[in-house]
Amino acid sequence: MVKLVYILIYCLALSRVFSGHEQWQLTGAQARIEQHRMADCVLNLRLANNTELPAGTRVELVQTGHHFKFGGSLAQARVLDGHLSYPIYLEHFAKVFNYATIGFYWSSHEKKRGEWELKGYAQRSLDWALSQGMFLRGHPLMWHNTLPEWIADTERGVSQLDKDIIDHVQMLVATYPQINQWDLYNETPGIRLVSPEQGARRWVEALGGPGPTSKRIVDAVRAVRPDGVFSLNHFKYDEAAYHAEIQYCLEHGGKIDAIVIQSHMHTRDTIWSEAQMLEMLDAYEGYKVPIELSEISVLSCEPFTDWSELKQWEASINEARERRISLPMRESTLEWKQYQADYIRDFYTLAFSHPSVSAIIWWSVSDYKAWRGMPAGLLDAEGNPKPSYQVIRELVEEEWSTQISVDVDQFGRVEFKGFYGTYDAIVQIDGSRWIGQFVLLPDGERAASLSLTPVSDVSE
Repeated sequence: MVKLVYILIYCLALSRVFSGHEQWQLTGAQARIEQHRMADCVLNLRLANNTELPAGTRVELVQTGHHFKFGGSLAQARVLDGHLSYPIYLEHFAKVFNYATIGFYWSSHEKKRGEWELKGYAQRSLDWALSQGMFLRGHPLMWHNTLPEWIADTERGVSQLDKDIIDHVQMLVATYPQINQWDLYNETPGIRLVSPEQGARRWVEALGGPGPTSKRIVDAVRAVRPDGVFSLNHFKYDEAAYHAEIQYCLEHGGKIDAIVIQSHMHTRDTIWSEAQMLEMLDAYEGYKVPIELSEISVLSCEPFTDWSELKQWEASINEARERRISLPMRESTLEWKQYQADYIRDFYTLAFSHPSVSAIIWWSVSDYKAWRGMPAGLLDAEGNPKPSYQVIRELVEEEWSTQISVDVDQFGRVEFKGFYGTYDAIVQIDGSRWIGQFVLLPDGERAASLSLTPVSDVSE
């Protein structure tokens, strides 16, 4: 009896340490998804020879791509390129993501002033993403934490810095037209954490702060690429300086195409609750600019208690680097893997349901040499999918994808409701397969005529 009591006490203690993810209510989420991510569509179908399809002909409607941007970061290519798990990583990446972030960290690709060269690992990741037909995001045009020494220089004059920086950002948008979207200046309000003597900080302060700085950059790159897509990006959604930066650009003609909000949930006090996330999204909706949730990190191990504990952990990582020994890595547990999966299902559902959100971007897709040594990947270090990866795949490929069969009516039409994206319409007649492609978009036509082309004989 005494032994049983001790077991019960032990179990209760564990339950206080780990209680799992408490499922969010997600009130109205499904209705919002149907309202904002789907639409009714009418297709008038004909064969290529203009023959009408007989009433009752079965048509398979197969969604082949999403309009919503489900993204991941390929910045990990720096450590994964050449590793045995990398081909597996790319295979899994392509199955769930249509939006890829490519790292353009200045100091990595211009070791000597005036000699820019995108490193092989980054170029290969860019080429691969292009081959997959992905929407590409360049990250970033400018960031004070990844600067070559002549921009971080404490002596170089502000006017010289200004010329170097503007030349650089204009070079990037001109050299890489295949990049669909660029982050302008990553975490501009974070310049307050940099030494006052550092070149980038002196430049930002001379311009008048984060707002005028971002406008300076966006005006410069639009002069080269007027139709470009450019975004602001920061790690703290409730920081007054970030809101001031957004407002300055919007009020002074600095056209911004997306507001990007990061969320690295490495400590207990940085894990978003449902109410917190919904309140934040509703507040940002007021800017009337699409919102992207970027650099999403949810751990499959116990998070740190607070920032102080995390900084101690980072100190141990820096010490390991100095001693040139293996960096410490926190291990996943079965319980926290399940927590990660359960949390992600709710997080993605709420984000996808909100009309202002246009993209979700997972950050460390793999645990292999992950940032901060934290297992925030959807894949483990060997490339094996975690439960969280399976959740995203189920949402993207099944729950939020349209794969249906409908019959042609007496007028040669089919009607259906589907998720926004690209589609194949497939018909089999007299042993032959006919196919046509169409697109269903939020601002597109709801009725379309579609001519089907013969593909092959079914008996082959």
